[in-house]
Amino acid sequence: MPDSVARVIDRADVVVIGGGLVGASVAYQLCRSGAGRVVLLERDGLGRGDSGRTFGMVRRHYSNAVTALLALRGSDTIMRWDEEVGVGASGYVRTGYLLPVPEALAGAGRANVARLAALGLETSFVSPGEIAEIEPLLALDGIAGAAYEPDGGFADAQAMILSWFAAASALGLVARLGEPATALLVAGGRVRGVRTPEGDIGCDRVVLATGAWGRELLLPVGVDVPIALKRVQVAVLRQPAGAARPNVVCSDAVSNVVVRPDRGALFCAVAYFGDEPLDAADDCEHAASPGYEAAIRHSLAERYPALAGAGWEHAWAGVYDYSPDWNPIIGEAPGVEGLHLALAWSGHGFKLSPAVGEVVAAEVLGIEPRIDVSALRPERFAEGALLQLAYGPGARA
Repeated sequence: MPDSVARVIDRADVVVIGGGLVGASVAYQLCRSGAGRVVLLERDGLGRGDSGRTFGMVRRHYSNAVTALLALRGSDTIMRWDEEVGVGASGYVRTGYLLPVPEALAGAGRANVARLAALGLETSFVSPGEIAEIEPLLALDGIAGAAYEPDGGFADAQAMILSWFAAASALGLVARLGEPATALLVAGGRVRGVRTPEGDIGCDRVVLATGAWGRELLLPVGVDVPIALKRVQVAVLRQPAGAARPNVVCSDAVSNVVVRPDRGALFCAVAYFGDEPLDAADDCEHAASPGYEAAIRHSLAERYPALAGAGWEHAWAGVYDYSPDWNPIIGEAPGVEGLHLALAWSGHGFKLSPAVGEVVAAEVLGIEPRIDVSALRPERFAEGALLQLAYGPGARA
């Protein structure tokens, strides 16, 4: 705990730190569950961090049951927003989702499809001929088959954040926007509050949902979680009127290009180029790197020849906060009672966020969550209980 004593400006039953996808989802679920006085701290505006830079992909294909179940529940909320939240919209667009794999990964793909089908997902492993019918623009060189989900697609992160915020505000959420958390207040092995530039907020339950900024608050109170950071870029391109456009969201495990349709004549693409490691989230340069357009066009020429000449609209960069097994960290911080972590999204946070809000709110309130996320506990790294990676290290975990 910092030596200086600040003025206590507020008291809360729960403080949620972070106004992105996860923080907004958790705050909404806490208010919905009658958690008392819930305060949301956000250093900037809602969704102004990496939640606002998400690729927005909706898919359920995962290597582990826990993340698959979170994705199933999260995607269900995104697809049925009116029934689940009832305020605003998620902006979900159904396109289908393809994960093409080379022969070396075909066995892993089939196994994951079988695992997901057993959990109730409509999914199949399709042949190259079937891929050509689903997405005629794909060049099939090196592709042995693909996992396919007809209900995959994309949605709007900003719309989701603002919708959760509006719903939570109607239920009594106290929002302190533009007010950063500068320190966690810990004494006697439990959290006692949060320090801000305006003063201290006293509480005995805190949810840390700050994404790539989490370790900056944890290290001073003796909590060290293995979260690394790297920079990833996204491009937006435009096809001319009447030209071919991508039909489905596609994450190609052969060429490593990721493409999804967008509204109108736009589409988004990611090529893993210049995704250098970062020491701190604020070190990230959000403008595209020199050479990124050339890298995107090279990747498109290999996998989507008809899109390689598309008009360049813009591009941006954001931060991946990822753990050693490329799966999230969810659970109470070791050694600090009442401090709940929801960090290390490893590229999965968008579609998991609705379910994570439910799970974290339940854990904060001492209620059995609908999905057992004990496999994602912070202690798993020290215990050697890392989750499996069917496709190797990376966001396809």
